[in-house]
Amino acid sequence: MNTRLSLIGLGLAIALFLAINLFAAPALRGVRADLTEQKLYTLSEGTRNILRDLEEPITLRFFFAKTVANEDAAPFVTYAERVREMLEEYVALADGKIDLEVIDPEPYSEAEELAVGYGIQGRIANSAGDRLYLGLVGTNSVDDEEVLPFLDPSRETFLEYELTEMIDRLENPELPIVGLVSSLPLRGGMQPPTQPGQQPQRTEPWAIMEVIERRYELRELAPATLTEIPDEVDLLLLIHPKGLTEQGQYAIDQFCLRGGKVVAFVDPYCYFDPARDSQDPMAMLEAGADTGIDPLLAAWGVALEAGKVAGDDSTGLEVTDANGQPVKLPLAFGVTEDTIDEDDIMTAALKQLRFFVPGALGAAEDKPENAVVEMLMTTTEDGGGTADSMLLIGKLDAQRIADSFVPDDGAVGLAVRISGTVRSAFPDGAPESDAPEEDAADLESADDESEEDDEVAHLSESAAPFNALVIADADMLYDPIWSRPTRDLFGNVRIQPLADNAALLVNALENLSGSSDLISLRTRADFSRPFTRKQDLANQAQERYRAEELELEAKLAETEQKLTQLQTEKDPASALILSPEQEEQLQTFREEQLETRRRLRQVKRDLRSEIDALGSRLKLLNIFLIPAIVAAAFAAWRLLKLGASAR
Repeated sequence: MNTRLSLIGLGLAIALFLAINLFAAPALRGVRADLTEQKLYTLSEGTRNILRDLEEPITLRFFFAKTVANEDAAPFVTYAERVREMLEEYVALADGKIDLEVIDPEPYSEAEELAVGYGIQGRIANSAGDRLYLGLVGTNSVDDEEVLPFLDPSRETFLEYELTEMIDRLENPELPIVGLVSSLPLRGGMQPPTQPGQQPQRTEPWAIMEVIERRYELRELAPATLTEIPDEVDLLLLIHPKGLTEQGQYAIDQFCLRGGKVVAFVDPYCYFDPARDSQDPMAMLEAGADTGIDPLLAAWGVALEAGKVAGDDSTGLEVTDANGQPVKLPLAFGVTEDTIDEDDIMTAALKQLRFFVPGALGAAEDKPENAVVEMLMTTTEDGGGTADSMLLIGKLDAQRIADSFVPDDGAVGLAVRISGTVRSAFPDGAPESDAPEEDAADLESADDESEEDDEVAHLSESAAPFNALVIADADMLYDPIWSRPTRDLFGNVRIQPLADNAALLVNALENLSGSSDLISLRTRADFSRPFTRKQDLANQAQERYRAEELELEAKLAETEQKLTQLQTEKDPASALILSPEQEEQLQTFREEQLETRRRLRQVKRDLRSEIDALGSRLKLLNIFLIPAIVAAAFAAWRLLKLGASAR
């Protein structure tokens, strides 16, 4: 009787288990639990906000040539599965606004033609020439396209950002308009003389202008006449905005408080400011020292040391002094990924930057309570320091600067990201205009227009999320600092980058031209969880393999040496005929070679056997042992319960 009841109970338990699973599949479809150690499937809050607010239906086409992926493509197969799972998470959070299509572009198929038509890049996968495609295409309802031609596993930490950026661009397809405020001759042209009797000089356009204009629509705003920021401007780019009036500063101030974004390259001493060529030392100092936005930086919670320039004795670049001798100039130095924030999307991919007499940045002591100032890059701890900008007056004396520079105790900040809530640099409202008085008719007309238009209220603090990037160097964008010109076979001049300075500018513009939610994204942890035991076995076998290979090469070199020696001892007339000694030596070598190859094959077989055995043990553990333990525990509990009821 007890046995029959036990069987009935077991059957009911199985039926209940199946019923719960059948019910849970549709009922709990949107319920997810991320149990991975690094929360790989938990999307950032910024991504969730963008997906939640989608209004535009978006179609994502994920191309992966699974049919041609062989053993050598195992990392791509794993990564493709990772991408697909993340895309499915995007679909689940978008509440029907995202449609995902997974496409396998088999060789010579219409799907492959579709992938090529979209610009998806394939890599040769096998000897037959078949291509492995791993890319993503996004389209919206008006057929705007965004393409990730190849999803490289090495860029896995940027995966969420790249996917979210694609969706954000499809949701907001219009190109951002960048307002450029600069006192430097970025366009080139004829520059007026700075000294009596000097002729106007012609200068070439800075290469960064072409970099910017390839990606953005520019609105150039002159610092001296700036009184308002046009409504169409989405992002301000400030490159040494010397000469801003209070009205210009106020216009930028209110633009930022309304939620406008800013990328600022400021400089406590802009060495390549043309006005620095004056013969008056004080005029030279003042020409380079005016950043244009000192009051704004203070209001944002950023401190830029006045009268000081930063340097790094450890990474100083070598220049030639007045005597033609090489000198390491600490005020012109490199910054490597060791002192660049690898967690920030904007800087994570940068490898090397070059700075030229930059400033020293940091958070101000009276920083607004809700403002966040994050350091993005610094000098090295041991070699970083500051020097008086007076050292730069007159002709650059590299040896004098090198001799007088003394590293400080600690790294010096070079670039910061600012976010949160900041205050106005004009707490009392708009400054009075310095414009000349207008006649009565003009004043009356202006009063009538002002009555018709709603007056724009003064903002004393951020009314929308504030985001800015401040880099304490404008000289770093000057062509000779980060690049060198080269001439191709046809005589065309090309710019060859020597550092990532232009990439820093592009990354900054791309990052801040997106929504505030997109700006908040950071890099993610790697998905890869290597099979360490398997790797150890492979490394051990590889060491044995390499040892055998070295032994074979040593034997080959020894045999060739002996052959050469025997050949020189022979009669030149019979140089092409092998002697018995050579025949014996060759036979010995062939036997040794065959034996070595046999041992190499045995090593590979042993390696495969060890890996297969380990895999079999793990499968046995997961498939049989764990369920067996659970079943045994349940059976023991059931027997104990039956025994208790029988008593």
